[in-house]
Amino acid sequence: MQKILIMLDNKFLKHLKKKSKLSNFVFDKRDLEKLIKYSLESSKNKDFINFFYDPYLLKIFNFALRRRLSHEPISQIIGFRNFWKSVFYVDNHVLDPRPETELIIEKVLELPSKNLSLLDLGTGSGCLAISIALERPHFQINASDICIDAIKIAKLNAKKYNTRINFIKSDWFDNIIGNFDIIVCNPPYISKNEYMKLSLGIRRFEPKIALYGGLKGLDSYRKIINNIFCYLKPNGLAFLEIGYNQKKDICKLFKDYGFDKIEFFKDLTGKYRIVCVKKDAI
Repeated sequence: MQKILIMLDNKFLKHLKKKSKLSNFVFDKRDLEKLIKYSLESSKNKDFINFFYDPYLLKIFNFALRRRLSHEPISQIIGFRNFWKSVFYVDNHVLDPRPETELIIEKVLELPSKNLSLLDLGTGSGCLAISIALERPHFQINASDICIDAIKIAKLNAKKYNTRINFIKSDWFDNIIGNFDIIVCNPPYISKNEYMKLSLGIRRFEPKIALYGGLKGLDSYRKIINNIFCYLKPNGLAFLEIGYNQKKDICKLFKDYGFDKIEFFKDLTGKYRIVCVKKDAI
């Protein structure tokens, strides 16, 4: 389909409000572009010029717009989210992939070996495991999640990109067998206070189990750190995403479990978002 160039000027917005009967809504232009493109792709009429003259197309758009007004994330309305170099199917059973999580991929790709085993704990949409599999096709990759619906989504994404990944239903390490060169994870790390301050769209439509990490946001880390040593091969590495303000607490947790050499990495905004530990550091 030809590239859509939408001139969202005041005249257009006024006409859109009139047609959509949403006169009190303050339109986000980026959202509008995505919803209009989604509506055009869902209709037989692909011509933006006729946007307001196709009742079926306008019906699709109005329904999508009302979903957005209820604070539903754009990704769940249009059905996908861009992450790393790919597009992933998402719904309300999985967390929306965030740009900061891509830092884990960057660090894994810096490793010199091209033939390693990897476990992605709490895989969700499968975005981490699949992105790494596409970059390192010789890796032996396993991915786990406690939610069977999340695993179904991850399998759909893996099939889309023809990646060979072994998916396991597991509550962290409960059903994991063997050990690995690399373990990656984006665990729930939102504290109780932080969770209550999240946007309504996130709290209403994204899975709480993938976000909420207990009173201080550290519950999942304790479970993971308590077991991670047993599932890493000698010289194995673990990369975990952390909250922007959790470096001190995470460092203390690892040290409490006997780890001494702990490395943290900053994201593009200068915040510490990834922690890395090696098995031989214990």
